[in-house]
Amino acid sequence: KGALRDYQRDALGWFDFLRRFGFGGCLADEMGLGKTVMVLALLDSRRLERQVAGQTRQASVIVVPRSLVFNWRQEAERFTPDLRVLDLTRSDRRRAMSQIGEHDVVLTTYGTLRRDVGDLKDVVFDYVILDEAQMIKNARTSTAKSARLLRGAHRLALSGTPVENRLSELWSLFEFL
Repeated sequence: KGALRDYQRDALGWFDFLRRFGFGGCLADEMGLGKTVMVLALLDSRRLERQVAGQTRQASVIVVPRSLVFNWRQEAERFTPDLRVLDLTRSDRRRAMSQIGEHDVVLTTYGTLRRDVGDLKDVVFDYVILDEAQMIKNARTSTAKSARLLRGAHRLALSGTPVENRLSELWSLFEFL
């Protein structure tokens, strides 16, 4: 629901280019330009592609800071109400893990990822997406190592600040991608 701006439609074309050529991508732009909406539009288009082709659902995982879980859920309900979203941040997430295949999007936090990586690394996702990807700027942290263990056909990193202090932070993002 709603309409994408021209630059957001261009981003969807860029996402398609990355997917077709097997590249990961880092979308690094200023806050407020609609990275969340662009990614939700991408995932909704993937849902429709699979539906038209008669394929089964394949979930994508989005790893976000705890403070953004509500925002992602709210934006998904508002703009892509047909996407089935599974929130893996609650206390009943162990039971919910068995339902991943019934959903289009799995939301988790960086902290939950660190705790549940033993289970999540065995799931093959369509997309593995890191929001506020600067959270893995230090490649040696358990957060960065856990993110690299996630399996997916495609990878995206979203960040308003891909480099905060040192160029090696960008290397950590590209190591994930």
